[in-house]
Amino acid sequence: MELFEAIRTTRAMRRLDPERPVGHRDLLAIVEAASKAPSGGNLQPTRWLIVTDENKRRRLGDIYRACWKRARVSYQSAVDSGDEDAAATRLLRSADHLGEHMGQAPAIVIPCARGHADASVWPAVQNLLLAARALGLGTTLTTVHRLREADVKEVLDVPEAFTPFAMIPVGYPLGKWSEAPRRPTTDIAYWNAWKQPPPTLT
Repeated sequence: MELFEAIRTTRAMRRLDPERPVGHRDLLAIVEAASKAPSGGNLQPTRWLIVTDENKRRRLGDIYRACWKRARVSYQSAVDSGDEDAAATRLLRSADHLGEHMGQAPAIVIPCARGHADASVWPAVQNLLLAARALGLGTTLTTVHRLREADVKEVLDVPEAFTPFAMIPVGYPLGKWSEAPRRPTTDIAYWNAWKQPPPTLT
């Protein structure tokens, strides 16, 4: 798959086929792609927990469900107040689906690292998402599990010094790949100073 096509069409896939397993080779391939990302001092601090065990996925799903119920309140308030449009309502339904079905994802990938390693973790996660897209695998980046981080660490025997930065379900999507709506680049790119528009391209 051409790189820019992968970038354009990699979007949050929250509805995954629970009956279609993801091969170990593909799971290792997307983690290998993640490992190629730049990291501070080239230390590669991220460790990748790939969870395929049914019981552990179920337990993680229970934790995620409880965390999502707490986190969704702010999203629901925005929809109820009329501040958000129909797209936000659809997104909330999609997120609710994941809240109920995270534990049924064929695999859940959890990047872990010591301390404040954000600048090393997130580029690697993006590599993983793009590699998954190239293989036809759906993913979405979630972090609400951090509300019960200790419980996640207990399920997976994560050492105290490590932080589980994200919970990423991986599977074959039930929806279709498409380019998500985005604001025009000319509306979000400023040139040399705040709110200064970019040059006109000829």
